[in-house]
Amino acid sequence: MATKTTTVLSDMPGSATKNPHKLSDVVVKLVEQEEEIDREIDRLVSLRAEIYGVIQAVEDMDERLVLEMRYMGYHTVTEIARRMEVGERQIYRIHERGLQSVVVPS
Repeated sequence: MATKTTTVLSDMPGSATKNPHKLSDVVVKLVEQEEEIDREIDRLVSLRAEIYGVIQAVEDMDERLVLEMRYMGYHTVTEIARRMEVGERQIYRIHERGLQSVVVPS
């Protein structure tokens, strides 16, 4: 709707209820949605940085690596096991220990 700016010429009279500011209303809505999306992106970037900081505080290297690959790299347990050359059950154990050692900031 925002990009349709062509005028349709007709000898028929226009509607009395037609909104003459329709394009500007659409543009205002688009700008508001864009601002909301920007705020949400900023919130998610901050949250990701906070998660990264929490993971980096884990002392055990294997636990930190598993948590980082899982939550920052979005890898599956199967992919992590293959990369670390261990079994999936071992990854689950390392992951569980890593989660238990996480110190959540208050």
